[in-house]
Amino acid sequence: MGVRIISRNNNIPRVIQSLKDLKKYDIEVGIFGSSGAEYVMIAGVQEFGITIRKERGSIVIPERSFLRSTFDDKNNEWFKFMRKQMEHVINGRINAQMLCERLGAKMVGDIQEKLTDINSPPNAPATIAKKGSSNPLIDTGGLRQRITYKVVRR
Repeated sequence: MGVRIISRNNNIPRVIQSLKDLKKYDIEVGIFGSSGAEYVMIAGVQEFGITIRKERGSIVIPERSFLRSTFDDKNNEWFKFMRKQMEHVINGRINAQMLCERLGAKMVGDIQEKLTDINSPPNAPATIAKKGSSNPLIDTGGLRQRITYKVVRR
């Protein structure tokens, strides 16, 4: 698939406008307040960890990053995906917002996959007994289902 900027019709003004349009959008990925405050809190606790102090000791929930670690692991892959999608923008098949929508969807899928695959640090034996599962971040699937993205205008 090639990029055709000049043909019978001069596409250069449209290509320039499409490239300028990319600067108008940001992609936000995560779990947002509209998804339920409980899941926003759970995501924060799992992402960063927490120590809950009690009268008789404390409960430590270790960090199990699924957002930041996915960004670190997939950033180059996402950049390559975006570069490949740029060909469609330049050819006029999609616009800048659609490129951002596609990238947002890919990011969500990658984060959900990471969340499903995390197995370390493992749950405590008491947590495994209560949940009936050893997967630290999958209980009801609610956290995973609430990962989403928004394409927002700057």
